Amino acid sequence: MWRATLRLWTPYILYDKISIIKLSDVGGLYMAEKCICCGKKIGLLNGSHLNNQVCDNCYFPINGYLTSIKEGSTIQILEENYNQLIQKIEASAYSPEGKNYLIQIADNIINANKSGIQLEARREHTRKNFKITTSHKFEGYKIIKYHGLVSGSTVLGTGFLSEGRAAVSDVFGIENDSFSNKLEQIKDSSVKKMISEAINQGGNALIGVTFDYVNFTSNMIGVVANGTAVEITEEE
Repeated sequence: MWRATLRLWTPYILYDKISIIKLSDVGGLYMAEKCICCGKKIGLLNGSHLNNQVCDNCYFPINGYLTSIKEGSTIQILEENYNQLIQKIEASAYSPEGKNYLIQIADNIINANKSGIQLEARREHTRKNFKITTSHKFEGYKIIKYHGLVSGSTVLGTGFLSEGRAAVSDVFGIENDSFSNKLEQIKDSSVKKMISEAINQGGNALIGVTFDYVNFTSNMIGVVANGTAVEITEEE
């Protein structure tokens, strides 16, 4: 039995006349009158969790396990923590309906996290094998798809000490490593941004890469990297 009193002109719903919960915080779901796991009344002194279906006493023993499968960094760690959670749920005194509900929650979490880990693994593999060229083709590869123009830009201050060394280098006509290092640093940063954008578009390579150097002020320099994101495959 669901029970709620709606207050007009307010985004809040009053439950059981003692606890107020913002509607947007519960995704439009009303609070259950009783915990799905133990059947005890849910209220101000016995809060609700997991879409307002589980009370404090039933939620806290499994909260750590749920957090571990939310934050697991590898598939192996996820599955180990998931199996421990399932064993904990099955060995508990929760109602059959409550156990099924918690297992469904756990399944949703681990599947979502697995998808995220697998996606990031594919992105990292692409990043490690990413190819860049200033020309418009790669020897031994063919372009199977063009994804469009991408760019990456970085602006960096040269710093007071670098300015001083540059002045000395200018007077004596010698090479200035400080400015050279700064340029390489912002160039690398721009390339990384450009690669990330190309991967987001589905590319695994960049062709026609160019660099534009911009001097904004006497101590601010920038590099803009441009290229065309493409998908390539080895020629047979």
